[in-house]
Amino acid sequence: MSTEQVTINGATVLRRTEYPWRWLDAFGEGVSKYVTSFESLPADDQTTDPTEYLNTIVEVGAGVSTAVLSDVSGGALIITTAADDDDGYGMQLGGAAGEWVDFSAAYPAYFGIKFQVNDATNTDVFFGLAPTDTDLAGGVTDGVYFRSTDASASLFFVVEKDDAESVTTVGTLADGVDVIAEWYFDGSTVTSYINSRETSSLAATDVHFPDNELLRLSLEFLTGEDVANTCTIQWVRMIQIQS
Repeated sequence: MSTEQVTINGATVLRRTEYPWRWLDAFGEGVSKYVTSFESLPADDQTTDPTEYLNTIVEVGAGVSTAVLSDVSGGALIITTAADDDDGYGMQLGGAAGEWVDFSAAYPAYFGIKFQVNDATNTDVFFGLAPTDTDLAGGVTDGVYFRSTDASASLFFVVEKDDAESVTTVGTLADGVDVIAEWYFDGSTVTSYINSRETSSLAATDVHFPDNELLRLSLEFLTGEDVANTCTIQWVRMIQIQS
């Protein structure tokens, strides 16, 4: 693969030449971003909880739910749930405050994540953008995100405004198989991609596009059975050019 440098809205964007929607980084005025491959992660000395995030930890019965670095080439975060149905870990970037992604204007944006789950049909995943919320998989009011719920391995792309969703099936998860889930907003259309293949698109003029709320990077993984399950995240990128 090769990398190219382009100018978008006055900012410098590094992206894959073969997959121009896949932003690797961006620099310049108006750039807001979070880019990590989890080589390191600030964490509480006592609890090991990531301190960059507002964490919602669910542990109904036995066991603990954790989000810690893993020994993986290139780095990774591994979320391990406790062992009761709906136990798990929710993470929203920025701690108590962190809503900075803005779709009220034609600001280009990119989100991407590379992950795998150990049990595709007995887990819940939520990866993308949402307002501050302690139960992401249980339903949010606004957002742009990928979602999968237990009892099914289907992966959905959701664009949501004021509790009204546009939902598209974009893929199928499999146990222990890496998935790259991405979306790109060019200022007029948001397009989703799974494993480098376009899977859906929605215009910013659509009634479901969340143009009236600030959003934040949000990650959640829950078990859907009375068994501890795991999700390994190799990288996450959220970049927007707000100019």
